Amino acid sequence: MPNAHQQLQSIQTMLAAGHRSVRLEQHSLILLGLVGGFITGLTEYIITDARFPDTTQRAVALLLWLSFWLLGMAIVDHQLSRRARQQRDETLPFAQAQITRAWWMLLGMGVLGSFAMFFYGGGAMIYALWIVLLGLGIYLFGLFSQPLVEWIGLATILLGVTGLAAGLPYGVTHWLAASCFAIGMPLAGWLNHRYGNAALPARMLALLLWITCVTAPPLLSTKLSATQAPTMRPIALDSGNLSSGEQVLHLKAGTPIALRLDLEGSVLEASQSASLNMHLSVPVEVVLRDGAPDGRYRIGNSAWHAIHEGVIELAIDKLTPQLEQGQPVVRAHAVFGVHFNKEATP
Repeated sequence: MPNAHQQLQSIQTMLAAGHRSVRLEQHSLILLGLVGGFITGLTEYIITDARFPDTTQRAVALLLWLSFWLLGMAIVDHQLSRRARQQRDETLPFAQAQITRAWWMLLGMGVLGSFAMFFYGGGAMIYALWIVLLGLGIYLFGLFSQPLVEWIGLATILLGVTGLAAGLPYGVTHWLAASCFAIGMPLAGWLNHRYGNAALPARMLALLLWITCVTAPPLLSTKLSATQAPTMRPIALDSGNLSSGEQVLHLKAGTPIALRLDLEGSVLEASQSASLNMHLSVPVEVVLRDGAPDGRYRIGNSAWHAIHEGVIELAIDKLTPQLEQGQPVVRAHAVFGVHFNKEATP
């Protein structure tokens, strides 16, 4: 008969197995990675303002698009998970059923949050939100599964929060989110299968490998796909030398800039000729192609950027109605932000 020490070890093993009863299937992570990476990486190139000019139409299109893919993934994952458990002659633990419901609630929050941002703003943080929600879901599974899964969930949450805190440009967070799904989830399944029960040093190395593989591609792609700098000499706005072809226009500090505002709403409207007179506080250079900006620019002595990189943002954070000389006035406080991401500032 086994001695008392062996009996205690057996009891401890059974208790640990009961506490860590949730099994995160490898095919679930692969499905999540493929579908999540696809919709995260390509949605904004499919649901565009050119295809859906109206904001409400674009929001509904996004809602239907995300719901279609995520619901389809849920159905396929449910069928595969049930088949895998039948082959292993296992039942679904109660804890896993509850965590799965919470996991899909988190994904639903991401879908509804993406939909709501069309009407309430905050779109600059949409990818960071998805990274955090993904991390929360993986962390919940990890609490009742292998510790490595729990660590990967925490690392994913920290990636999303760090991206926001560091003010990473929109393009970087976009591809970081795609990498967390497309690379991070399948890799998490493989690492958990290989090192989930390994010793602590091996699990720490596996976590470090996961973080490196997830963060390296978006950072390297951003570095390698840097905006091409023009080679011609800048010309001044008042030089009179604007012509066809590619040119660099230099706008010195103090140059007046008119902000044309397309204002839509049920309470306030603005004519198309309405403008806000501003001026540059630092010099700016803009690339022109056939007399029109092609989207490339640089501020001061910083690196060249493109408009689609999301380095520049204008946020209105306060509206105050007032009466001035008997006339109703709405004063707005706005912040014009520039994220240089560790580059030289002007």
